[in-house]
Amino acid sequence: MAFTTDLRHSVRLLGRSPIFTLTSIISLALGIGAAATIFSLTDALLFEPTVGVRNASELIDIGRANEGSGFDNMSHPAYKYLREHSQTVEVAAVDFGGRPMSLGTSGTSERVIGTQVSGNYFDVLGTRPALGRFFRADEDQIPGERPVVVLSHDMWTKRFNSDAAILDKPLRLNNREFSVVGVAEAGFQGSSMIGTDLWVPFAMVQVVTGEANANRLTEVRGAWHVAIGRLKPGYKIGQAQAELNTLMAAFKKAEPTANQHHTINTAPMGRIPGPVRIPFLAFIGFLFALTGALLAIACSNVAGMLLARAASRRREMATRLAVGAGRGQLIAQLLTETMVLFVVAAAVSVPLTFWLVSLMVGSLPALPLSLNLDLDVNIRVMAFAFGIALITGVIFGLAPARHALSSDLAPMLHGAYATADRKRFRLRNSLVTAQVALSLMLVVTALLFLRSLEKAAQTNPGFQTANIQIASVDVALSGYREQSAVEVASRFKERLKGIAGVESVANARMIPLQGSGFGMGGLEVPGVKGPRSDGKFDPDWDVVSPEYFDTVKMDIVDGRAFLDSDRADVPWVAIINETFARQAWPGQSAVGRTMLQNMGEDQTRPLQVVGVARDAKYRYISSANEPFIYVPFAQQPQSDIQFYIRHAEGRQLAGEIRKAMAQVEPNVPIVMLQSFDDATALGLLPQKLVAWISGSVGTIGIFLAALGLYGLMAFLVTQRTREIAIRMALGASHADMRTMVLKQAGVLGGIGGLIGLVLAAGIGTLAQVLLVGVPPIDPVSFGGTALLFLIVLAIAAWTPAKRAAATDPATALRAE
Repeated sequence: MAFTTDLRHSVRLLGRSPIFTLTSIISLALGIGAAATIFSLTDALLFEPTVGVRNASELIDIGRANEGSGFDNMSHPAYKYLREHSQTVEVAAVDFGGRPMSLGTSGTSERVIGTQVSGNYFDVLGTRPALGRFFRADEDQIPGERPVVVLSHDMWTKRFNSDAAILDKPLRLNNREFSVVGVAEAGFQGSSMIGTDLWVPFAMVQVVTGEANANRLTEVRGAWHVAIGRLKPGYKIGQAQAELNTLMAAFKKAEPTANQHHTINTAPMGRIPGPVRIPFLAFIGFLFALTGALLAIACSNVAGMLLARAASRRREMATRLAVGAGRGQLIAQLLTETMVLFVVAAAVSVPLTFWLVSLMVGSLPALPLSLNLDLDVNIRVMAFAFGIALITGVIFGLAPARHALSSDLAPMLHGAYATADRKRFRLRNSLVTAQVALSLMLVVTALLFLRSLEKAAQTNPGFQTANIQIASVDVALSGYREQSAVEVASRFKERLKGIAGVESVANARMIPLQGSGFGMGGLEVPGVKGPRSDGKFDPDWDVVSPEYFDTVKMDIVDGRAFLDSDRADVPWVAIINETFARQAWPGQSAVGRTMLQNMGEDQTRPLQVVGVARDAKYRYISSANEPFIYVPFAQQPQSDIQFYIRHAEGRQLAGEIRKAMAQVEPNVPIVMLQSFDDATALGLLPQKLVAWISGSVGTIGIFLAALGLYGLMAFLVTQRTREIAIRMALGASHADMRTMVLKQAGVLGGIGGLIGLVLAAGIGTLAQVLLVGVPPIDPVSFGGTALLFLIVLAIAAWTPAKRAAATDPATALRAE
């Protein structure tokens, strides 16, 4: 009953102050909405239940560690050993990320995404088939013997029109006939964040990934599988980890070629794979910190306004106390008013969050794989918004409520606090200082990343991306062996060169600036000690055609580019970058030198350096120069091929490229077709996301900080009217009063600014890995922001200062 009365009274009081109420609600809704938007991403990745998975709390991720540190994939033999011997957990495995496959019959094909799994994968997850069955144990035993497939419900519905007779029809994948044994239940897309169209057992690895990967089932030092497990009844995750480490020790003893430093780590199962979980969560935490800073600014602003209201209502509170009201009752009333504000703001933040989430989803670049994520504003996101509103409402509302009742009753009734008391404004001053510090930190962070993006656009990556289309294919999808890839690629290139406007065509294995690379696995330089503990080099590498360097405009600074005569039947050659040349042969020409490439167990092959290419950016635009090596496609062919098609400016060739490639080989689907510019844009997604978020919240933060300073200065002038009048009556000038107010504002802004710069320096240092060409303490970003805040805060303080200078002493004293 008392709460209902307090609630009605609070609504009436807030309705009488529409400007205060509206300003508070908008400020809080912006902060809560920003935080809820980042939470929606976190929720989709960490908390959203995986459709079709039963009793998810029993599931764990099982990762390979290096002497207890890290969380990585494991080999097929290691997974099998753990699965066959564990008494505490049922172990299954999946290849993270899916893989493009060719679906279709002769003359027609389409790209689908398939995922390799262990035969017990579905059973361990606890999912059920919507049609047919899942894999049997014998279908994942003998390599290549049982070509069976399970379709996703979405693919069955869209591609096969929910045909219940699909179980009786053959399906052709990668030019091999498969039998559909089942359809997964609606919504089930697997256990990771990457979506899939179908699943095949590990035993079909050679059909799925090509002949070169046939040893995946036997290679004990590989790292192919993401292992998962379901705890058996009565066991905890710690017990499972202890047993799995015991089993790993036994496996290493049974397999002397296995890495003897490997151990096992476990964690509750999540959609983010172990190797990237920690950096990803750190990035999400960074985004939360940015939006949390905005929420803190908004809450501080509202708390400051509540403090002003509390001071102006002292006589009211004193009167209510005098007639018998208890202090606890009045604090509850004031807290109710605050909670009404915060809860209404949370309600307003919900549609704002819907809009921000859709904006975030729309800003994502095109991806070659689908995401198994539901980025939406669900009940958990709304609960987070209201929960954060309640928590911050109590935290930031309690101090103003206590402040309104913190003095003795008699002085409050007699108006003894009409003159300002420095101690009474300490809390409000602290809130304004915090607003200035946090908003300055956000703006500096935004400028750092905006300047980083500008520098990235100006950075020469060592190649040209303009006017190049990239068409990706995998000839293994249609059953071609890698030895046939050279002939198939040659036919593709000849047809693509015939398209009007095409200037040159090349092929390579990798696309740079996408955050990934291909390690060569150990390269020996005779007479030179490399950086690895075994004295070898471990460069990333690419497999390219002779036209590659001209097509991407990459300079050869010494020696020559590859020639058509660099075939498999002649001595193998290589081109290295400048960094590799300097490290291996400082001050000397690298051309003509010999390196030894690791080709397997204790097998090497000589590579003669025929050229040195200019340093380029490979994994990230922000990466330092690292050793890199190029080898001819004709000597070391790969089934996964990226065709680089340079064309005249302004030409739109996507349709013609698809048509031309279908004419050459209709059974080889195009895995991806996009411009080189778009393909490399993914590498800057983290910087763009941080710049967008910090820029948006920083702009709002400036406004809120200026509003908070203005409100504080205006309130102080009102509270100190009598003091100002007395000072002026004793001889102080109008300029003195103006200076007094501006000085006080300058002290608050200066302290907040210094704290903000220190915080920004910390943020810049932590985010240094994401910055391109900009130091973490960038003079332009820091100096520009400081100047901007000086101007904004001076404008915010000027009007209250003018009002103080315009005080008429006689009028003010008569009013007292």
